[in-house]
Amino acid sequence: MVKKIFTIAIYSIRQWKADLRILLLFLCMIVFIWNDLSVVSGFASRMDMNTNPIYFPFYSSDIIKQLILLAGIIFLFSNVPFINKNQPYVIIRSKRLFWVLGQILYIIMASGIYYIILIGASIIMLLPNITFATDGWGKIINTLAQTNTEELIELQFGISERIVTSYSPFQALGLSFLLNWGMASFMGLLMFAFSLKFNRKIGLFAGSMLLFFDLLVINAFPFKFYCLSPVTFSRLAMLDPTGVSMLPKLTYPFIFFGIGIILLSVISVVSIRNKPIKITPET
Repeated sequence: MVKKIFTIAIYSIRQWKADLRILLLFLCMIVFIWNDLSVVSGFASRMDMNTNPIYFPFYSSDIIKQLILLAGIIFLFSNVPFINKNQPYVIIRSKRLFWVLGQILYIIMASGIYYIILIGASIIMLLPNITFATDGWGKIINTLAQTNTEELIELQFGISERIVTSYSPFQALGLSFLLNWGMASFMGLLMFAFSLKFNRKIGLFAGSMLLFFDLLVINAFPFKFYCLSPVTFSRLAMLDPTGVSMLPKLTYPFIFFGIGIILLSVISVVSIRNKPIKITPET
């Protein structure tokens, strides 16, 4: 059973190499990140110093940058419910239950791979001006966090002092990866569940509404709505590890995403039972 589910998930990931849409997505995202991080690399060169390369926690905590990265997730899963010309035969051979569990695993795996590639690229882009042999975050990041240097060099994302003072570099990297992975998996499963229950357009609309709701929470709604917006509390800079402020606690998003992923998986399993399997033309 587990082997069959895993095989279905791997089969879906292997389709990426023949999908120009996916290849262009990763290329665009890598160029997008490189355009922003090139400023850091140039600054380190001018200072004749190496920098700690862990900038992803700050990058993914920037409102606009994170929304663009999550827009990439919507694009990655824009072909929900993944029933193309080949999938009906896979469903017949594997049975509906195994197929839908395989697609759920695919969404979770694909979300993780997406961010692993982007994190890896963000580190490689800073070569050769990087070093892990720093005392904490290192002089470059501490300077950007504690002064107005980021404005002077026109850095397009903020270096959160909350992250610098609350976490070590690898703690921040691990937590930000898990938060974004959980957010992407939740969004992908929401799109999948709604597309199975209704149709593809409703699924895409549901994913897009998560991004729109985040903008409303940040710009218009009262502070208490921060705990109701998954996109908002998936930013490491928006969490309070001490639990003394009105910001969501560090454990809150992990509980939310865990429960949400389970519920959406159950909805997907139930929805596939009576869904007619139609071949969707490739886009």
